[in-house]
Amino acid sequence: MAARTLEPTAAAQALLRDFEGRYDVGEAPPVPVERIASALLGLFVDEADDIRTLPGAPADQGRLSGMLDAEEMIVWVDRGEARRSPGRRRFTIAHEVGHFVLHVPVVHKLFPDRAVDIKEIDEGSSAAKLSKHRGREREANIFASELLMPEPLVRAQATATGFNLPALAKRFEVSVPAMRLRLRLLKLLPPLA
Repeated sequence: MAARTLEPTAAAQALLRDFEGRYDVGEAPPVPVERIASALLGLFVDEADDIRTLPGAPADQGRLSGMLDAEEMIVWVDRGEARRSPGRRRFTIAHEVGHFVLHVPVVHKLFPDRAVDIKEIDEGSSAAKLSKHRGREREANIFASELLMPEPLVRAQATATGFNLPALAKRFEVSVPAMRLRLRLLKLLPPLA
C-alpha cells in the first residue's frame, strides 16, 4: 500500500476535531495526547529503558527516544528521557502518533526515532533538501507541534498569559523552547535576530 498523502498540520487538526467530537473534553490545555493515542487510535503507550533492545528495533542508530510499532500498535518511549522531561515524553508520543496518522501503511512497520529525529525545535531545513526519512521525521514533528499546541488554543492562552513563555509551556505541558518556536511560527513573537 502507498503512503498516505496528508498535510501534517491539517491531519493533526482533523485528529483533534475527531477526538473533541467523540469525547467530552474542555478547551483548556494540555491536549490529552496519550488519551488520543489510546482511545481514538487504539495505540498502547509504553516505556522501555533502551528501545534498541526491543524486537525489530535497530541497534545501530544510537539511543532511540521513541518508536512506533504499527504492527503491534505500540508507541514506545525512552523511560529515562520521559522521567527527565515529561514535556519531551508528550512530544515523542505526539511525534509517533504523527507517524501513525501520516505514514502508516508504508513500507516499514517500525518507526524508530533518535533524539535528533524528534525535534521540538526545527532548524528550518528545506523539505526539498531532506531525504524521504528526514522528510517523514519533519512531517511528524510538524504534526506533533500542531497536535500539542493547536493554533486557536495557543493564541487564546498567549493573550491570557501576556505571552509568558514559562507559563504557556507549563499550561501546554511542553518545553519552553517548543513553545517559543510555536509562537514564532504563529508570528506571535519576533523572529530570532
